[in-house]
Amino acid sequence: MSSDESACIISAPCSTGTKRIPKACSSCRQSKVKCDGKKPCTRCDKLKKRCVVFEAPKDPITARLETVESEVQHLREQLDEMHQLLFRRNSQPTPTLLNIVDQGQQQSTSTLQDVSDPLLRAPGQPEIVHRTKRKRSEAEIQILNEPIMDFVSKGLITVECAMLCFRTFFNGCDRYIPVFDPEYDTFVSVRSRSMILFNAICTIGYRVKMKSQSQTSDILHAELKKSISVIIQNKNLNSLESVQAMLIAACYSAERSLLLSFATRMALDLNMDKAFEKIVQRFAMRETNVYHGPEEDRSLMRESRTWFGLLVLEHIFRVDGGKPPGIQFGGSARRCRVLLSHTLSTVLDLRLFAQVELNIMRANINDTLGSKTLDRLDITSFVHETKIDLDLWFDDWLRIIESSPTATEEKPFLLAALRVQKCWAELTLHCKALQSMGVENVAAISPTEQSILLTAKAAAKKHLALIITEPDHYLAQLRYAMDFVWAKCAFCFLLLLKLSRLLPEREEEHRELLRKGETLLEELSKAGSGNTVYLRILKMSIEKYRRILQDDNQIRTETGTETTGPFWELFDVQTDLQSFVPEQFVSEWEFPGLNLFYFPIAWHDFFGDFSLTI
Repeated sequence: MSSDESACIISAPCSTGTKRIPKACSSCRQSKVKCDGKKPCTRCDKLKKRCVVFEAPKDPITARLETVESEVQHLREQLDEMHQLLFRRNSQPTPTLLNIVDQGQQQSTSTLQDVSDPLLRAPGQPEIVHRTKRKRSEAEIQILNEPIMDFVSKGLITVECAMLCFRTFFNGCDRYIPVFDPEYDTFVSVRSRSMILFNAICTIGYRVKMKSQSQTSDILHAELKKSISVIIQNKNLNSLESVQAMLIAACYSAERSLLLSFATRMALDLNMDKAFEKIVQRFAMRETNVYHGPEEDRSLMRESRTWFGLLVLEHIFRVDGGKPPGIQFGGSARRCRVLLSHTLSTVLDLRLFAQVELNIMRANINDTLGSKTLDRLDITSFVHETKIDLDLWFDDWLRIIESSPTATEEKPFLLAALRVQKCWAELTLHCKALQSMGVENVAAISPTEQSILLTAKAAAKKHLALIITEPDHYLAQLRYAMDFVWAKCAFCFLLLLKLSRLLPEREEEHRELLRKGETLLEELSKAGSGNTVYLRILKMSIEKYRRILQDDNQIRTETGTETTGPFWELFDVQTDLQSFVPEQFVSEWEFPGLNLFYFPIAWHDFFGDFSLTI
């Protein structure tokens, strides 16, 4: 007989009295023997008797509590299932060395004794804690530490592609971001130390390698931005490599000023601004018997390079991009040269420290000429003194690079960049001086102002001649360059075209300038790396200038003489070039000089020989 057939449970009737309900079955009570209370009891089961048991009715309060307990148990079972799903989802280990959660926080429990226990999670996953002991009126805000994976582990690119992107970056991009040590920052080392830096290098390397925008390049940029947002909001991820990653992104992103500000703030939190003084003090005491570990020296050297890289980019975006002032170098900028004698110095330190000195000087120029207290005489005197300082800077670094024993292969690139940077500094110096004087109409300038304008034009001409004379050492390298360098080249040529019409020139000089512009466009098209917007600006500038020359030839052919028509006959084509100010030079960059124009201020100029003036 089955247990279901042998046991019969009868609910006792509800009674308001105090009559006791028997616990023994009816058979055991009749035989007056002890009943063990089982259903059926052991005696009835052995004797194959029907076991009749009276069950006491449940108290309503007790029944309600049991219902609540069963619901709680059901919720716990559902929570267990959710934990198991989450555990299976995150069971694969994350290949990152970032210390996101402590080891003690990574231990999970198999049973939930209390709802406040941490959820099961895989190593490196964010810790999510639910607390029930807090009052509901209290808000609880937590930072979720999203793990950062490299692009290879995420399946976005292969290992071979990542290695190719890495090599591409260090074949030229590092010249424009000279904060890395090629012996230390290898593929394996960077990937093991920092996923965010590895991803940043691969993103830019892929962009340069493809020479144009692609779907994969856009995906890598989007994923890099997500990772950067994670390290910005999580202070535990502050590191030298994170600063370098944001520095790279700032050079090749439209959000350049914002990313640079975040990188600077992180560097200050890490006290990277003090690394230079520390390593200089150690270097000064190198003849003493005080021992310093090589790894500590390497760390200070890397921090110093990165801090100087931030400083250079800060001054460039501040002077040329209109960024609000952020950081400023105190003391003599020439002190950074002492690191060139350090055993850990690299050949690209020559490029970095030369830019540090130059851009600190340019920032001082910008601050001085931006003040409202200088009169025209003071501005003229300041321009002459600064021109001497620029010449001294150039002569010093020309000698340093020429005599450097480690710069044999890199020397042509270093010298080309040095000469171009000097021309750019002179051009912006004189254009900012005219801007500070309030000069716009070239027809109304004084002899002193005209001299400054002619010097600016000479610097722009020399800039163009330098970059097209040896294209392999400068223009060919622009495929690795950041957006600022492309914008600078397009602006210099456009300004030179305008100045060639605003100031008297022979017809042969106009033709030669047009030919050089076509050469520049051809070389930049070969080097193209997705900067189509600046190629388009350059192409439009050349077309507008060519149209002016064609109109000049047409008038000369019809009249048989030099162009001597009245002002209004040439007004349309002149205005088309003079008023051409691309949006990028208004919203993104603040290059001076494009506001210059020519408009006659006397009646005889208005009706006279305009072509001889322009």
